[in-house]
Amino acid sequence: MTLTAATLKRTGAGKIRWRSVTGIWLRHWTALTRYWKVMITWILVEPAIMLLAIGFGIGKLVDDVDGGLSYAEFVTPGLIIGTAMFHALFETSWNAYHRIDNQIYETQLTTPSTIFEITIGDVSWAVTRSLFTTVSVALFAVALGWITEWTTIGILIPAILSGMVFGTMGFFFAATAPYTVFLSLVFTLVASPMFFFSGTFFPVSVLPDWVEPIAWAMPLTPVVHMARGFATNSLEITHLWSALYMIGLIAVFWPIAVWLMRRRLIK
Repeated sequence: MTLTAATLKRTGAGKIRWRSVTGIWLRHWTALTRYWKVMITWILVEPAIMLLAIGFGIGKLVDDVDGGLSYAEFVTPGLIIGTAMFHALFETSWNAYHRIDNQIYETQLTTPSTIFEITIGDVSWAVTRSLFTTVSVALFAVALGWITEWTTIGILIPAILSGMVFGTMGFFFAATAPYTVFLSLVFTLVASPMFFFSGTFFPVSVLPDWVEPIAWAMPLTPVVHMARGFATNSLEITHLWSALYMIGLIAVFWPIAVWLMRRRLIK
């Protein structure tokens, strides 16, 4: 598909047409309603099984950690946010790649939509998917008694930040991947290391001194830290710094994502 000169002018940020953004979000929602029975296995069933296995299995072998929390109470917030990360990253890497490959984005650019609006719509959907799994797994954990504080509702804040950061990050891979198989490296070399070394399954403080700063610099660690603070009602100034760090990452990642998508889509 060849884009016209008029279309090229609509690929920058400029004025945001929220009607276009809403239309893009609704497109994803409509697609989800067609295969929601399959998606529910990833939104709830898979993380619930992992939560049960860790809580009732490993939790029986591990003494209290991090200030007297049971292992199940410690790991639950990290597992919730880690799952949210996977959903957001998958949406704007794997799914976005297929939208590029099938020229869906190019078709959208023949309408008044801009690349900036497309990224907003897609990241908004990535945040929505993060919230779906966050709420589902959190309610399951509440039923098990592993998170009980009313402040647990605050986990929605790091879930939203996680969706935005990893939603924008996903475009890096979608816009540069030469072929579909390349995207498997996103989860093998990026998402999985963050999932295991971000404080999800053990305190970051137990890592070697030279690894600990690297772990804290990873985007998932601050949101896991925030989620655990809300779940255990132990908020400190460090949780504010974590939120500001995530906001800073969004401010850096989003323009890069728009630039990479423009370079990929505009021939």
